[in-house]
Amino acid sequence: MRRQTIGFDRKLDIEWLDATAAMVAGGASPTEVRTRLRQLLEGSVEGKSVKGAMYKTMTVLVHLWSDIPAERSSLRDRAVGLLPHLDPRQRLGVHWALALASYPLFSDIASACGRLLALNDSVVLSQLVRRVAEQWGQRSTLPRAVQRIVRSMVQWGALSDSTIRGVYGAAVPRLPLPTNVAELLLEALLLDAEQDVMTVDQLVGHPALFPFALSITAHDLRSSPRFRVDRQGLDVDMVGLAKAPIGKPSGGELFPALSPKRRCNKGCQA
Repeated sequence: MRRQTIGFDRKLDIEWLDATAAMVAGGASPTEVRTRLRQLLEGSVEGKSVKGAMYKTMTVLVHLWSDIPAERSSLRDRAVGLLPHLDPRQRLGVHWALALASYPLFSDIASACGRLLALNDSVVLSQLVRRVAEQWGQRSTLPRAVQRIVRSMVQWGALSDSTIRGVYGAAVPRLPLPTNVAELLLEALLLDAEQDVMTVDQLVGHPALFPFALSITAHDLRSSPRFRVDRQGLDVDMVGLAKAPIGKPSGGELFPALSPKRRCNKGCQA
């Protein structure tokens, strides 16, 4: 079952995501990432015990970028390879892709946000909680997790606060992304999806991708070794994941501009 564990239940700052990615790119092990994150979060997140807020925040960050299942490692490795070539705003696309692939709750919340924005140009938190509860059941911890993910999206610039408490708008304009980041997002959706294939229009226009403007075609997907595209009927292209494994990116120093030392504060040491 996909929806057993909530997992993502913390508000994450984009700076913490960038710092975690930089640590992984520098070759840090999950244990080393946790140690450095503890220094980074000191003073920003309370609760240092294993059940406290800091530990839980570190766990979400580590599971996004470092200590991940084998079936997600190729996606993560290519995300690391893309980061040196992206500006700070575009990095959101790779963080979003890993969150979609790693945390079903994030994927379901992002999808619900996209549908609500398409209907009403706004996201009402109470409506969002109800929609997610239809998929996850009535759990006592669910409303707070939904709220924290929404607040993360606001901090990342994917959603915006309105003048009404609990009501959010979309970030305007939508963020254009290069084709290689768009491919990463589409692969993450297919990894998370309960169906094996989608039409090109369903995939590129998926509501979970509401913050982004993707300019990617069926031809682009056919040219990628990570997808298979099959024509059905006269004009319907179905997209699924290719079966061949994808190797790790090769060579070079990885995004020195994202050095953990530059991101750390409160005495953090890279």
